Amino acid sequence: MEKVLNWYTQNKDYIDLSKDIVFVVGAVATFVGFYQFIKFLIERKILNKRQEMDNDARLYREIYSKLKAYVDSYEVTQEKLRDIGIRLLYIKNYPYKLDNDGFRQELFYYVFDAGHKANGYISGKGIYILNFLRYFDNCVYVNPKNGKWFIDEKGRSFRKYKDLKYEHLLMRIPFANIFGYDFDSDWSDKGEPVFYTKYKYTDWRLFADDMEALTLKNGEYPYNRFSLRKSKRPRRIRSFFRKSKNKLKGYLYDRKIKKKLKEKHSTNQR
Repeated sequence: MEKVLNWYTQNKDYIDLSKDIVFVVGAVATFVGFYQFIKFLIERKILNKRQEMDNDARLYREIYSKLKAYVDSYEVTQEKLRDIGIRLLYIKNYPYKLDNDGFRQELFYYVFDAGHKANGYISGKGIYILNFLRYFDNCVYVNPKNGKWFIDEKGRSFRKYKDLKYEHLLMRIPFANIFGYDFDSDWSDKGEPVFYTKYKYTDWRLFADDMEALTLKNGEYPYNRFSLRKSKRPRRIRSFFRKSKNKLKGYLYDRKIKKKLKEKHSTNQR
């Protein structure tokens, strides 16, 4: 044991130097590995974007002419407007699980003038559909300071939020969320083309982040728009607390009114 201690004492400087060398080599290897990992993530992100671009271009080429022929068959003009619909079916419900899916969705389109056909329903980024807020007596409430927004019944009042007077919500379905399509479906009631989607039509994940509130009039191009971000919608938990808070306020207010009426009734009896 004494010999070992003497050897360690005599060679301590070399041992410490070896430790330092091993540490430096390990640190350099870790840094190089981390750098390579970051480089891989960046290159993968670029590759994913390239694949997304290729997929968008492919689907646009495949769908555009068929969808254009379908829309043109309605022969819409500013004097002769028509509701033009498509069907959306969640891919997990393919082919015939239609109990709560496969409903008609209205395409967005506009007509510049008498010399133009309907346009705006498709781009190199996806297909555009409309949410008809007015049909359900809804509107968009937005916070001007932070851009947060949500949809609720028209005519209500929310602190820090103002209601937008637009009647439609324009939403884009990215091609990345379209897994397939059928322009000759055997179950589409009125011959609407069917698009098989990554998410169900009720799932906000189906739509791109960029949305717009607008009002269509006479089929004209809607210059007056309000840009929205899907990511600015309140989280479900926040929406739940907001609704719960409003319900609690309503409940307490009703109790207060009933109490006053009861007191007034008692006073009158005296």
